[in-house]
Amino acid sequence: MADAAKIIARVRAHGANILLDGRRLEIINPAKLPEGASAYIRENAKAIAVFLSEEAVFEERAAILQYDGGLRRADAEYLTKLMLANPPRGADAADWAWFVSEGAKIAERGLAA
Repeated sequence: MADAAKIIARVRAHGANILLDGRRLEIINPAKLPEGASAYIRENAKAIAVFLSEEAVFEERAAILQYDGGLRRADAEYLTKLMLANPPRGADAADWAWFVSEGAKIAERGLAA
């Protein structure tokens, strides 16, 4: 299976982009892509759509932490990665959720100080 993140990075490096419009992928500036790229994108459409959905969730959560929570962007992204991460092997999902929420509280208290 192809790595959707790498596909999108390569598309963007060519000056094009892929957007998720509902459940449909849209290629922006397809003429900038090499021959065969559009077919390759279609072959990997499902993985690309999943990646773009997750990317959108990540960006939204990081922006909320940055603008509403007052965190620096790097800190907001780090905390968002923790929030969206699967629990480490052997860790209980409820314990992981508690750990991440405690981390968020510590970050918020640090801002208030």
